[in-house]
Amino acid sequence: MPVVLELRAKGADVPVDDVALANILAAPSRAIHFAASRDATTLKSELDTKVAKYRNEILLAALIENVNVRGRVIEYLIAGDDEGLRQRLIAALKSGRSGLPPFKTDNTLGDYQRHFDAFDTETDVKTKIMILNSNPKAYNLDKMLDFLASDRSVFMFYFVGVDPGRIVNTVLVSMFQKDLLGATILLRHWAGRNSRGVSQFEGGAINGLIERPSAEIVKSEAKEFLERVIAL
Repeated sequence: MPVVLELRAKGADVPVDDVALANILAAPSRAIHFAASRDATTLKSELDTKVAKYRNEILLAALIENVNVRGRVIEYLIAGDDEGLRQRLIAALKSGRSGLPPFKTDNTLGDYQRHFDAFDTETDVKTKIMILNSNPKAYNLDKMLDFLASDRSVFMFYFVGVDPGRIVNTVLVSMFQKDLLGATILLRHWAGRNSRGVSQFEGGAINGLIERPSAEIVKSEAKEFLERVIAL
């Protein structure tokens, strides 16, 4: 009899068979293989190129007080796919006007999608203002499980550390990176009736990764985490 996992994406129960469940639990192994591949180097290089290109605009956007607006603007500068909108955002940032052009980001798992020969990646771009204490939101748990149900899926985070007047560092890590996983908080009280909820990161761990990058993944800990999420 097949194992059925009830994924609750977009408020509806989505049954997933035992093959999808096996793919989810194999995700840490995929992440380890991806992190050691040339594809990971390519992905980081692409994102680093965007950061270098829009460095001055990112530093201007980092001055925005509203944390949600600040994050969305910087994420769009790096990963947005509408060049016209990006240029309007840049013009508004450079002009010093208080208003920004209206825009919305897709409510997807990651900001940057990239397909390789052996992997399909979703990368969530996160800005960390190093001098501020904050616990940024991480991801919707059902969307994460739904994505990892594919045998090619790899979910990454790209952290951009910013200090006043400079970009400290950029780091590309798996959602299963040891320190990041240990700093992942599950928030059930935000969940609706048909949702497992969302997750949040302890900001101090992100500062540590930006200052001392590490790609270490402990498969047993990552699998235990996934099993805990599935059981919610």
